[in-house]
Amino acid sequence: MRIEARQSLLLSIDMQDRLLNTIPELTRNTVIQNSTRLLAAAAALEIPCLATAQYPQGLGPIRDDLRENCPQTFAKTAFSCWRDTDIRDWLEKHQPHPQVMITGVETHICVLQTALDLQHAGWQPVVVADACASRDPGKAESALWRLDQAGIPVAVAESVFYEWLGDASHPQFRSLAPAWR
Repeated sequence: MRIEARQSLLLSIDMQDRLLNTIPELTRNTVIQNSTRLLAAAAALEIPCLATAQYPQGLGPIRDDLRENCPQTFAKTAFSCWRDTDIRDWLEKHQPHPQVMITGVETHICVLQTALDLQHAGWQPVVVADACASRDPGKAESALWRLDQAGIPVAVAESVFYEWLGDASHPQFRSLAPAWR
């Protein structure tokens, strides 16, 4: 499956400091950087994006630097975003964009369950591996393997970005590409 900007939307799952701070620092920094760059690119390319916050009363809000390019946020308690009525309604409203780029935490829980449910519902989820993480890297690896076995594409953030652009002659290329160097 080729990732197309006009068919994509971006779903950022539970990028909250209380969750992110449980992830090894190097991985955490990579996930935050890649998520931030994808959200900025999505905003510039007018790709719909949605952020979720798992039980924000206890775990706090999503990071301000991520919310800056994704003002649409939903609180949830379900692990799979698809199982939350408000999130499902938002996704269905954006149905002309069947490709769902998924970033966030934790890979082996909310990201995995969301991707599996989206695929089952007829969407085309793509898990952005270097914009997702788990407390235990082994559990994240296991989840990525399981997603692959389920036929759900796994990509890296830079690949998603360049597939969204498609060509160096894209009008946004010069302004957005420096963030990826």
